[in-house]
Amino acid sequence: MDSKAKPEVKSVESASIPDDYLDQAEKWMEENTQLITTSKIRRLLSLVTEIYNVETLRTQTELSPESVSAIGMTRVRFAYECGRDKKVKEFVEKMKLMNYLKGIGSSRAEFIKFAQYMEALVAYHKFFGGKEN
Repeated sequence: MDSKAKPEVKSVESASIPDDYLDQAEKWMEENTQLITTSKIRRLLSLVTEIYNVETLRTQTELSPESVSAIGMTRVRFAYECGRDKKVKEFVEKMKLMNYLKGIGSSRAEFIKFAQYMEALVAYHKFFGGKEN
């Protein structure tokens, strides 16, 4: 067997954001603040915020096609950041960010919950003394 064999990579399963997502964010950040730096978590949030700013101005129940596409590209960027830094990957996996992104589909309400979840993670990261760099 090749000693340099890469570990098996599993496909990301879609998941719905739980109703208690703000409480979950608080609990998970209290336990996992050390996994990610402020600058990295804010970089992930900024990808979501751009879409959020567009969608909060709309009233339709479905996301715009542009936002659906942007969410897909956000998943790609999250995957890239996970590949670059194993701590980011651990954070994204523990917080189920890729699962929740995939679970949004075209639902505007689900996306807004996801954006608020991301904001809560950043806020609780700061609250629990997350490191800057």
